[in-house]
Amino acid sequence: MSLSIVQVNKYRQAIASLPNAQAEAKLIALWLDGKARSTVQSYQRYIRRFLEFLDKPLKKVTYEDLVEYSTQFQTTADSTRRIYIAAVKSLISFAHKIGYIPFNVGMAIKLGELPDVINERYLDEADIKLMVRAAQKHLEAAKTPKRQSTAKRNLLIIKLLYQAGLRASEICQLTWADLTPRHDSGQVYVRKAKGNKNRTILIKSKLWAELMEFKDNASATDAVFSSQKGGHLERQNLHPIVKAIAVEAGLSAKVSAHWLRHAHGSHAIERGTNPVLVKDTLGHSNLAITDRYLKARPHDSSALNLIDL
Repeated sequence: MSLSIVQVNKYRQAIASLPNAQAEAKLIALWLDGKARSTVQSYQRYIRRFLEFLDKPLKKVTYEDLVEYSTQFQTTADSTRRIYIAAVKSLISFAHKIGYIPFNVGMAIKLGELPDVINERYLDEADIKLMVRAAQKHLEAAKTPKRQSTAKRNLLIIKLLYQAGLRASEICQLTWADLTPRHDSGQVYVRKAKGNKNRTILIKSKLWAELMEFKDNASATDAVFSSQKGGHLERQNLHPIVKAIAVEAGLSAKVSAHWLRHAHGSHAIERGTNPVLVKDTLGHSNLAITDRYLKARPHDSSALNLIDL
């Protein structure tokens, strides 16, 4: 969409004084203005799906969000994927042009190239151990109760992201009521996200004991992982925690919460876990999505049966 300076200023003023929710609705209305009725209805459906996935204000959208969203179309027709991604790119571009968001993060996503998230963002088991060790060192070095609490929180975030295979939004919204005992261990109840069903994930007894120790006197309605200001840790503040620990461990600064989720799926498949169980644990909508882990890290190959060169 080509916009004149007059139009840009007009649109910017129309949104500037509105609260976030109203501003976002107004932004979409302006973006759709002038389009055919059938196009408007289709684009509204495309963007509604994206915003439900995003689960945060559009102003806070990141490249990582777009990459993760694009993986939702691994099992759909290429033409369908292009339509949905193109609509998101168009909205983000429009929002950037009128100054609603500072960066056009959609430019980095190419319609003809679906990011190979699993292969490009693979952490092996040794990498996970390095991250846990780095987080543990921060805990051991913490001198004050406040710093100890923060370091313990960060250590448990890394462990739970990996062991339960949670999405960033899922771990941020957890309350202590979502964690319930199960024999000598416990389970995590994960509420519906991205159109998937609620699910319950069993965790190992060692991590359960650490979580219960961390809980202390917290009430059932308190956030499991809170921010420095209180309340739930926000999704955009989770990434810097994971990134800092990854860098401390000597890994890529690109490592995010979703890398740990991918590591869970890859490692579980590599250890012979039934793909259906991995699907249910990760909350995938269908088995074809889970099957990507098996294809990305195959156990065998005809190449291994060829002559040595």
